[in-house]
Amino acid sequence: MKRWLSRRKRALLECAPIGDKPPNDRAMRSALESARTIPEAAVSLTTQQRFDQALAGLVAKIEVPKAAEEWFVNVALLKGPKRSWKKTVRHPAILATALAVLVMAGVTIFFLVERMHEFPGSELAKKLLVVAGSTRKSQLEPLSTDAINLGDYFFMKYQLEHFDVPMALADLRAIGARVFEDDDGHRVAQVVIAEGGMQFFLFRADPADSRASSNQKKTKWRYVENEGWTGAIQERNGVCFMIAMRGSKRELKAYLIARQN
Repeated sequence: MKRWLSRRKRALLECAPIGDKPPNDRAMRSALESARTIPEAAVSLTTQQRFDQALAGLVAKIEVPKAAEEWFVNVALLKGPKRSWKKTVRHPAILATALAVLVMAGVTIFFLVERMHEFPGSELAKKLLVVAGSTRKSQLEPLSTDAINLGDYFFMKYQLEHFDVPMALADLRAIGARVFEDDDGHRVAQVVIAEGGMQFFLFRADPADSRASSNQKKTKWRYVENEGWTGAIQERNGVCFMIAMRGSKRELKAYLIARQN
């Protein structure tokens, strides 16, 4: 049989079924059909199957010991009890996965909340708070005038239109001012106030910021914080006004409420 069949088919025939029922495996059926078409291979296959059948008959007559029967009866017990959902949840791998998901969700929510508090011009406002903390008196032009006059001052000296201070803060005394350019080359006005070391900043609003503000019936304060300073911003006539002070948002908010009342 070795000379007439391939090595693969010979390997299959060595483990061929001993019954007459056709096997389900296609490769086994092909090997059997090939062996039966070759007389020498058919004789060898028949001899092997008869030997296997006789051996199977002998094995079937062997009595199984009672101890072995008990093993088969109790085989289901070897699986152990089914884990409850509580034990499954407490599994270290499940707990680690759940913790990782919670951390990722928390980080995502944090960034979403931070994003919700941002608005056009907030990045520049944060940079100006850094400027407020590093400004020296020598960088400012000395002034001694009420804040209500600053709009005329910036227009006459720098041709900056609508750089006006809100009326709620118009009676504060300005003691120094200057105009400089931001990173994008836009001019920014800075004013130092005698009261509490506060500062004013006026700068052109982004078009998106200006459109959003024009849709509001009442201009509201929007707050930013950076390096121990807090700023409150309003936009009007395409110009952003920011009052900056060293302290928390709550302190600045309380101050503005008191000024408006």
